[in-house]
Amino acid sequence: MLGVRLKELRKSKSSELNREIKQEEVAKNIGVARTTYAMYEQDKRQPDYETLIKLADYYEVTTDYLLRDEPREMKKKAFEDEARKILEDPDTLIAAADGKITDSILKAAQKIIAQQLEGGRKPGDIRNNKYKPDKPTDES
Repeated sequence: MLGVRLKELRKSKSSELNREIKQEEVAKNIGVARTTYAMYEQDKRQPDYETLIKLADYYEVTTDYLLRDEPREMKKKAFEDEARKILEDPDTLIAAADGKITDSILKAAQKIIAQQLEGGRKPGDIRNNKYKPDKPTDES
C-alpha cells in the first residue's frame, strides 16, 4: 500500500512542477539511497519512523495519509466540509469590505480554512495561544 501511495505522490508532484521527479531526487531529499527508495515504492522494504516523517514532509502529506488506505480526495473533502461548517458558524462571521459576501469569497475562504485544517491549525488557535508562528531569525 505504501509503495503505491509513494508512486502516486511522486507522479503527482511531477505534474505539479511540470517536470519529472526521479526516485534519485526523492531519495537524496530524504537521505536514503535510490535503491532503498525504489524498494519503498515496490513495497519490498518499509521506511523507519524518521524516514517516514521525511517522506511525509517531502510530499507535504501526513504520515497517516502515507500509511492508511484513505484516498486523498476523501481527506480533502473532509477538510472542505469542516471549513464550510466553520464559515457557517456565526462566531466566525466573514464579510467583504462592502458588506456583501459572494460565492467566490466563500469559496476562497473555504479553501484557505481547509488548507489550515490540513496543516493542523484550527480557528482560534492564535487567540487561544495554541499556535505560535515561527519567528524569523536574524542571521547576519
